[in-house]
Amino acid sequence: MKGTVFAVALNHQSQIDAWHEAFHAAPYNTPPKTAVWFIKPRNTVIRSGEPIPHPARQQVQSGATLALIVGKTARKVSAADAHRYIAGYALANEVSLPEESFYRPAIKAKCRDGFCPLGEMVSLSNVDAVTVITEINGREADHWNTADLARSAAELLSALSEFATLNPGDAILLGTPQHRVTLQPGDRVRVLAEGFPPLENPVIDERELPAPRALVPQPHPNGTLFALGLNYADHASELDFKPPEEPLVFIKASNTFNGDNQTSVRPNNVEYMHYEAELVVVIGKTARNVTEAEAMDYVAGYTVCNDYAIRDYLENYYRPNLRVKSRDGLTPISPVIVPKSAIPDPHNLALRTFVNGELRQEGTTADLIFSVPFLIAYLSEFMTLQPGDMIATGTPKGLSDVVPGDEVVVEVEGVGRLVNRIVSEETAK
Repeated sequence: MKGTVFAVALNHQSQIDAWHEAFHAAPYNTPPKTAVWFIKPRNTVIRSGEPIPHPARQQVQSGATLALIVGKTARKVSAADAHRYIAGYALANEVSLPEESFYRPAIKAKCRDGFCPLGEMVSLSNVDAVTVITEINGREADHWNTADLARSAAELLSALSEFATLNPGDAILLGTPQHRVTLQPGDRVRVLAEGFPPLENPVIDERELPAPRALVPQPHPNGTLFALGLNYADHASELDFKPPEEPLVFIKASNTFNGDNQTSVRPNNVEYMHYEAELVVVIGKTARNVTEAEAMDYVAGYTVCNDYAIRDYLENYYRPNLRVKSRDGLTPISPVIVPKSAIPDPHNLALRTFVNGELRQEGTTADLIFSVPFLIAYLSEFMTLQPGDMIATGTPKGLSDVVPGDEVVVEVEGVGRLVNRIVSEETAK
C-alpha cells in the first residue's frame, strides 16, 4: 500500500447503538453529525503472513473489515459517481486496543506497529452486502455483514473527498462492529470474505520480535506528520481547555501539505479559520523504544509549518477531526530542514505570526508542555518512527481569523519563515 490509510469510526449500527446514551452526555452532548475519521500511519501497515505485535499487559482486539482502494484522483466526488474512482477492495484488520472514549485522538490504541494488516486487492463492483468472518486458530470467532454499515463504501469516499483529495493507492477502511475479537500471543487470526484471498496473520509478543529495520532517509514530505494539540498552556487557556496530562497527538495526511509562497483555501460560509505557527522536528533515523535522554540523537533537524484549522467543523470526536485539520493545502510546511547542529536549544526559540504585516501571534518554545525529547520517547514507546517522519510541536496563544486576501507569515527563530496567502474557493478554481 503506497498511499494514506484512512479509517472511519462509528460506522456500524452496533457501535452507534452502544454509544447512543453516552453521546447525549458530557463531554459529547450530541451524536456526531459527520463521519468520524482517523488515519492509520505507515508503521501500522503489514501484509498477510506478517506478525501482529502484541504489547505486553495490553488487550489487543481484531477489527476485521474491508478496505476501499482508490484508483484515480478523487475530489468532491458524489456517491453516485464513486464507483468510477474505486480500483477495488481488500480485506483489512483494523487492530486496536479497546476504545474507551471518542473524545480524543486514539493514537496509542490505533497507531501501533503492525496494527493494520491489509490483504490483496480484488476488483469487485459492489461490497454492500458482504459477510466478513474472523477466525482464530481455525475456528470462527465472529462475523458481520457490510449491509449494517451506516455509510456505504461509496458514501464514505464521497464524504472524505469533499475536503481531501484522494490519490491512487489511498485506502479507506469501512468500519467495524462494536464487538471485537480479543487476540492473544500465539494466535493466528484469519479474515475471510467471499471473493477475497484470506488475510492471515500470526500474533506475536512484541518483545519477541526483532528490532525494526532502519529505512533509508527520505525527504520529509514522504514521512508521517504527527501534530500536537494544546501543547502550550496559554493556547489551551485561550480555547477554554485544561492543559493535557498526556500528549494530544493526531496525524495529518499528505493531501494537507503545502509549500512556501503558496495559497490555502478558506471554505465558503465558515466563520473562523485560524493559523498556527509551529516548530517541526524531523526524525533522522529509525527510533523505537527510545529513552528521553537519548531522544535528541534521533533528530535530523527542524523546519516550520503553519497548521491551519477551520473551527466551524470541530466536533468532539477524534479531536481535532480531519474536516478541521486535514483539508487540502491547509498545512504549509517549509521544504528547508535546518540541521540539528544549527539549533543549540530547540526549547528557547521565538515563534511569530504576521497577518498583512501585523504581528498577531508571539510565543516561545520555552513554554512547551511536552518537550521534544519527551515527545520522541513517548511516540517511540508504541510505534516505530522512521527517517523523514515529523512532529509539529504545537502553537502558542494568539489565534485570529484570516480571510481571502490575507498574507500570513509564520516564523520560528533560527529555523525559518513561511509565507502563505488565503484565497476563496472561487479564486482557487
